[in-house]
Amino acid sequence: MSMSLEAPIVTAIFLCAMAFENASKGLILSIQKFGQSKTPVPAIMIVANILSLAFGPMYIWSILAKTDCQDSSLAFKVVMHLFFTSFSFFLLYKTWIVSQKRTLVAVGAVILILNRAAWTVLDWMWSKSEETKFGCHYIQDKTAIVGISTGGIAVDIFCTGATIISAFRDVDDDASSKMQRIYRVLIADNVLRTLSVMAVNAFTLNYAMYSNLSIVPGSPTIMVVIPAISNFVYTQAINIEFFWINVRNDILKTPEHENEYERENIRMTSVQIRYDDHDNEKRSPVFPPRNH
Repeated sequence: MSMSLEAPIVTAIFLCAMAFENASKGLILSIQKFGQSKTPVPAIMIVANILSLAFGPMYIWSILAKTDCQDSSLAFKVVMHLFFTSFSFFLLYKTWIVSQKRTLVAVGAVILILNRAAWTVLDWMWSKSEETKFGCHYIQDKTAIVGISTGGIAVDIFCTGATIISAFRDVDDDASSKMQRIYRVLIADNVLRTLSVMAVNAFTLNYAMYSNLSIVPGSPTIMVVIPAISNFVYTQAINIEFFWINVRNDILKTPEHENEYERENIRMTSVQIRYDDHDNEKRSPVFPPRNH
C-alpha cells in the first residue's frame, strides 16, 4: 500500500487524537462544573465527552480491522450516533433555556431528536461491512447518510433561528446594555457553534450525494476522514461552552448603572443561562416577556 493511499487513515488518526485530547479536558471541566451546579448542561457535556473519548479508538479499530468486520463497524456506529445525538440534545436544550422554555421550542426539539434517532436506527440496519480476503469492505447506505446529514442541518438552523427570535422577543430596546450584551453573546455562541457544525454536515451531505460511499480494503478515500472530522469539530464545538461561560461571567461582573428593576431582570436572566451559578440555579424564574 503506498503512502498516498494511507494518507486518509493517517489524517483520520490525527484528527481523532486531537478530539480525544479535547474531550479529556472537557470531561474534567464538565465533572467539576456538575459538582458545583448539579444542572443538566454539564451533565449532558459529561455524556458527550465520554462518548467522544470512545469515538476515536473505536473508529480506528473499525477501519483497521481485518476480521469481525460487521461487529466492529456496528459497535463504532452505535457510539458515533450516540455522540452525535448527545450533541444535538445539548444544542436543543440550550436553545430551549434561552427561549425561556417555550412549549413550541420544546415540541420542535423533540421532533428533531426523534428524526435523528430514526435515521440512526436505519443506518445501523442498512449500512454493512463485509469481510474479504484483503480486509473489511465497508458499504455506507446513501439514503441513511443523507437523512442523518439533513437532520443535523435542521437542528443547526432551528437552534440559530430560535435563539435570534428569542433575543428580539425577550429584550426590550430600552433594556440595560448589560442584558443586551448577554443576549448578543448567546447569539454569537449559538451562531458560531452551529455554523461550524453545519459546515461539516453540509460537506458530508454533498459528498454523500455525489460520491462512492464504500471503503475498499487497501484503497482508503476521503470517506475515511469524514467521521474523524465530525468527531473533532463536534468535540471542539461542545467544549467551547466553557469559553462562553467566562465571557458571560465577565459581562455580569462589569459595573453598570442600573435601576432596581433592571438589576432584578438581569439577575433572573443570569439564573436561566449561567450553568455555573449553582447558588441561584436551583430556582426556575421566567424572564419577563417583552411588552408590545
